[in-house]
Amino acid sequence: MAAYNLNALLNDKRKFRHHLLLVTVLALALAGSVAVLFDQSVALYFNTPEMHQFIRPLAREVTNIGLSEHYFTICILTWIFCAYVAPRFAKLKKYSASVDYFRRWGLNFLVALLVSGAMTHVVKFLVGRQRPHKSPSFDPFVFDHITTHWHWHSFSSGHSQVMFTTATMFCIAFPKYKWLWLAIAVMACATRVIIQDHFISDTIFGACVGYVGTLLALKWMQRSKNALI
Repeated sequence: MAAYNLNALLNDKRKFRHHLLLVTVLALALAGSVAVLFDQSVALYFNTPEMHQFIRPLAREVTNIGLSEHYFTICILTWIFCAYVAPRFAKLKKYSASVDYFRRWGLNFLVALLVSGAMTHVVKFLVGRQRPHKSPSFDPFVFDHITTHWHWHSFSSGHSQVMFTTATMFCIAFPKYKWLWLAIAVMACATRVIIQDHFISDTIFGACVGYVGTLLALKWMQRSKNALI
């Protein structure tokens, strides 16, 4: 989304609410359809010996790019450097506008990760969907609602939420490479399905939570002097 479009969206309360509702409803509808039509068959496909031997070991390594600690580190270090280190260097004064932008970007990124992460944990807790590899038949419709056990936290995908929060924030800061950020996020989501920690529908709604949570965080941050947009 172009920066000026995002700015218009955030500043129009009616349009903003409509956009979030539309994205959420579409994501739920798509996730539901995929759960019925594809979740089990795709999970069974990735449970074949060939996948265990060749694809899953690679996916197991790649999937770690979705760990939230990487992005918490990036946003916190960016914020600290731009807020407290860069202003001490005279040579960087001519870049003061960019430094201040990335100070606000780092802080907004941090808040976006916290907001979308909290949303993900609430959804996981309430839904209580069993992870694919914990079901002998990879049944996508096994639930134990309101539980804190990791085995029942398949919906929605936390890695997908983190990657789409990150992709949204990187698209804002570096829009020229938006398709790269989105491609990386989608690839990370795919690895969650390949290693059978999640069904496809889990990653679809996880991506939605990451995007929606980021917009909510940006909207909330508009009330402060650290507004990004």
